[in-house]
Amino acid sequence: MFFGRLLFTVFCLEIEVFSFLGAEDVNIREVFADKGTINVTIPCGELLTVPPPNVQWVHRGHKTHHNVLADGSLLLKKIGTEDAGLYECSLENETDYVDRVNLTVRTEPPPLVNVTVHSSTILALILWNVAGDGGHPIIDFTAQYRSAMPVNGTLEPWRPISPNHISPNSRQIDVYHLEPNASYWFRVWATNVLGPGPPVEVLATTLYSDQEAELYKHFLEGVETFDTRTWVAAVCVVMGTLLVLAVGTCAVLCREWRRTDYGDDQDLIELVPNIILNPGFMEMDPIRPREVFGGSIIRSTECPGPGKPRRV
Repeated sequence: MFFGRLLFTVFCLEIEVFSFLGAEDVNIREVFADKGTINVTIPCGELLTVPPPNVQWVHRGHKTHHNVLADGSLLLKKIGTEDAGLYECSLENETDYVDRVNLTVRTEPPPLVNVTVHSSTILALILWNVAGDGGHPIIDFTAQYRSAMPVNGTLEPWRPISPNHISPNSRQIDVYHLEPNASYWFRVWATNVLGPGPPVEVLATTLYSDQEAELYKHFLEGVETFDTRTWVAAVCVVMGTLLVLAVGTCAVLCREWRRTDYGDDQDLIELVPNIILNPGFMEMDPIRPREVFGGSIIRSTECPGPGKPRRV
């Protein structure tokens, strides 16, 4: 009895091993389909005329609920992410698989990973990494932000971060014009031809700006021990210097004015004797000497009376 049970156990193990080896001998075909695709058909190897009752499909170790066509092909009416995985077709009551197909469902990009925000007083830096592209290349990234403080009980709409379409090679983006010591929500996602992936949101708070307080502190530093007499003395020195400069400027101007006036009088004094001694000194054109023409004088031997020289 014991020997019979032992033989039966060994026989069953041999069947399982041979079945496993037979399944491993069948090459796995790769099939790709986009999420949401309608009516995807997966043929069962070369079995094109086998009636549907003689063919069965197994998905992830369980009999699939999808329809089997007359030629033994498997019909997937609408592809979803749950349909991805290994499909195996075989004849009923047969342990060997006729065909093995690995279905890859291409989707939108998955959520980004390692999304962090490094904020300062008025700007922030968003960093991220890519975990995958969903089967299609990433077209671009998109980032947005909004204040974490509700207004009238509701959060404000998301604000776009320029540029709206971030390069697919980028892994960071800067955010400007933030308020110091304020909390913001940031989110970023990737997009491919099938659409945008799920966004990843991160909460961050900008740093407190103490610049004004520091300026006020330095401005009032030592005000309690400050002596007002020092300030008055400094003001007096400055005002005295300005007064001396003003007086000196006025003196120089007056001196120059007097020198110009004296020079004009001196030239006039020197000009008067010349006019007296030489009446034609001031004339531009000297008077030409009058020429005596013989035809203009009538000579006579008698004078005065008729025959005296007369001017014509």
